[in-house]
Parts: sequence; structure tokens; C-alpha cells
Amino acid sequence: MNEVIARVPHFRFSHMGLCTSDIGRMERFYVDMLGFTVTDRGNALGCDLVFLSRDPMDHHQIVLGTGRPADLPANTANPMFGPCINQISFALADLPALKAFDAHLRRRCPAVAPLYANHGTAWSIYLHDPERNFLEFFVDTPWYCAQPVFEPLDLGLDDDEILARTERLAREGSSFSPIADWRVAIRSAMDARLA
Repeated sequence: MNEVIARVPHFRFSHMGLCTSDIGRMERFYVDMLGFTVTDRGNALGCDLVFLSRDPMDHHQIVLGTGRPADLPANTANPMFGPCINQISFALADLPALKAFDAHLRRRCPAVAPLYANHGTAWSIYLHDPERNFLEFFVDTPWYCAQPVFEPLDLGLDDDEILARTERLAREGSSFSPIADWRVAIRSAMDARLA
């Protein structure tokens, strides 16, 4: 096995954010045509956001965000493909794996300047790939709070301190609950939509 690959903690693809020029139309399509449930909505970092999921284990599988220019040119390689992706997100197993991934980034890409975020529901590292696509590497927390939440994350703290700060942050927001309870409630909402 390649030595670099052996040092990278395991992660899986999780969710995607899409920049939109008409967020209402996009929301209706994903909800009405594809059966997604709106799990949250709000504004962060200057964007209106709609969080969508079809699985109660995932707070969101797609995030719709405002800001896509109406006159954005078509994809030059193949116009069938979209010209813009908001973010591509990858889930890691736990907080130690996120810290290991951060250490891997610092060793392999010292010039990269990641953005670290505590969302209450997740701890995230954001960075750009060489073509400026925004990537997120994250770990779910044990809690739910209404999104969006975007606070700085210090991975230099010990795990217990990060957990304590995150629980306080999540409790300060609206709709706090353990994530297991939120998943039961959102499953009921999803099942009701299909009944």
C-alpha cells in the first residue's frame, strides 16, 4: 500500500452543497420531485441556506445556498455538467481521526490554510482543492441544534474540552437535543411525508 495513503485516516463521502440562483425553485425540486425533507434553514456567512435530507441518520445530504450568478457560464468540458459546486464533504469516524487528518494536512500541505468550524452538530475542517473547490472533512457530534451554526474550532484543545465547549454551544442554540432523539423525530417527519 502507498505510504501516504496508509497514513490518511479513513473518511467517507457525506454531503454536498450547491450554489443556487433561485433557492426557492431548487428547494421545491428537491422536496417535491426527489422526496427530500427540509431539516433546517437559515443564514450564515452571507448566504441563505436550506438543509435537505432523505435519511434521518444525516442532518443534511444536500445544502442549497444562495449566491450563484444567473449568468454563470456553462461547464467548458461538458455543458451537461454543472459549472459550480459549493462544497464536497467527507465524514471521518471520530474526533481523534479529525485531529489525525489535520496533522496529515499540516505535514503534507503546510501552505494550505484550513478553516476550522464548530457547528454544534459537527466539527469541520474546510479547505480548497487546487481548482478552488471547497472541501469539508467533518465528524458528527452527539448533539443536534438548529443550523446554521459556525463558530471557530480549536483542534489543539484536548477532546474533553472540545466536547464540553461544543455541548455548551449546542445548548445555547434553538432546538437542542441529543442527536439520537433528533433522528427519531426527523424519521417520523420523513415517514409522515411518505404516508
